[in-house]
Amino acid sequence: MSATLRFERASVGYDSPVVSGVTLEVRPGELVGLIGPNGAGKTTLLRAVTGGARIFSGTVTVSERPVAAYPRRELARLVAVLPQATPSMFAFSARQFVEMGRHTHVSRFGDLSAADHAAVERALALTDTESLAGRRVDELSGGDLQRLTLAQALAQGPSVLLLDEPTSHLDLNHRLQVLDVVRSLTNEGLAVLAVFHDLDMAARYSDRLAVVVGGGLAEQGTPGEVLTRGSLRRVFGVAAVIGTDPVTGSVQVLPVVRAGDGALAANGPRVLVISGSGSGASLMRLLTLEGLRVSAGALSLEDTDGAVASALEASFPEIGPFAELSAADEATVTRLARDADAIAVVASPFGPHNLGNLRALVAADAAGKTLLVGALTPELDFSHGDAAEIWESLGRAGARLCASPRDAVRAIEEVLHR
Repeated sequence: MSATLRFERASVGYDSPVVSGVTLEVRPGELVGLIGPNGAGKTTLLRAVTGGARIFSGTVTVSERPVAAYPRRELARLVAVLPQATPSMFAFSARQFVEMGRHTHVSRFGDLSAADHAAVERALALTDTESLAGRRVDELSGGDLQRLTLAQALAQGPSVLLLDEPTSHLDLNHRLQVLDVVRSLTNEGLAVLAVFHDLDMAARYSDRLAVVVGGGLAEQGTPGEVLTRGSLRRVFGVAAVIGTDPVTGSVQVLPVVRAGDGALAANGPRVLVISGSGSGASLMRLLTLEGLRVSAGALSLEDTDGAVASALEASFPEIGPFAELSAADEATVTRLARDADAIAVVASPFGPHNLGNLRALVAADAAGKTLLVGALTPELDFSHGDAAEIWESLGRAGARLCASPRDAVRAIEEVLHR
């Protein structure tokens, strides 16, 4: 049996509403992920479906029927839950524990039928817990118990599955196995509402995401629509690079810094980073964590350094992929160099397209506050020696050599305090 779970202007909570005005639908064959900061009310929304939280106003329905109108056993046949915390265990065997998922399908004193046993065996197989069937559940690890709790939920044969951080205790192998199973069952018609803290996993497995924050539902849509740089900053206080997983094609979130770590300082000393091809990303992050304002040479947003600089709200001229700096771009980098309190030039691939970043430093006469990070080897010079010549001239004019980004941070602190 298929079923749709729907919240319609629902306000839910305990002594008072925790989340208000929620309108959200989970259809058969759809996995909707709930994301948001700790304490926002994601778990409360799940509990409202099964009676664990109070519905103050609006409606929560399963198959267009209010959940409060269902007899408890009837609702349990339709809706199964994998809770955040596993229940206290007695000395049941793992098989007996999973069999409890079938109790709503049999009479009070009846025995499990052949169909019930088949459902239990299927649930054990799906969750890869057959080898645990004869063991006592009070002796199992948290991860094994979590998989068994999912097996118990699947043994119910639900139409709606509620998952509260379904992989919190699992190793990487079983994390993927559990979510692959849930995704497969979703594709067969199950309606799934799941709480996620791992945003990459949420994006990989969810059809839609809904953001719970500030006592309500802030937004919902596809992972690509919801997981944006702006939303991550607003909801989680994190500056992040948003990309694409090269294997799955799903949205990938790479946190760079927490906004509360002294990052994105508005009035700190200014450091210009000249880099490319990802060579300066770690240095920009380290400088930001030190409370320094970062600017950058001309970069493409498709370059990792450009994506990180953009996430950190650094000033830099944006150019197209492998595009050559214009005269205006070079002039902008020259101005940024003159305005900077320190400059770090990271050994990177330099060619005709980005040589203007180095020429700008010469125009700014900035060698005295410049650090050269790493070694500009011939393999990095695609400019017929022009980049190496500028690099060496900066060294002769007083630029300091640093072996690594961390050495550069220490040297920059010395430059700023001398």
